[in-house]
Amino acid sequence: MSRFIMISLLLLVCFFGGISYGSFEQDRQINVPEIEEEHLEVAKVIEPTTIDPEPITHLEEEDVLVHKTATFFEKMVSGMYELIINILYQIANLFFD
Repeated sequence: MSRFIMISLLLLVCFFGGISYGSFEQDRQINVPEIEEEHLEVAKVIEPTTIDPEPITHLEEEDVLVHKTATFFEKMVSGMYELIINILYQIANLFFD
């Protein structure tokens, strides 16, 4: 139990350190000088080709389950990520307000 508390406190210290560092770094901007580039025009003849769309739709029909599963996991992971970030943000607001 004490190991969990120590790891949690260490993560919180790193999180708050990143927040305080990020708040001071907002004013810094890197000035990159613009470099003039030479523009060359190249004339190339492009021949029109036709692509058969049937294999693409056939693949989409076979992989519907895979896409649905991937979409489900994407929503689940991004929801958990948003929840954790919001909790840590609220904890940070307690210390900085």
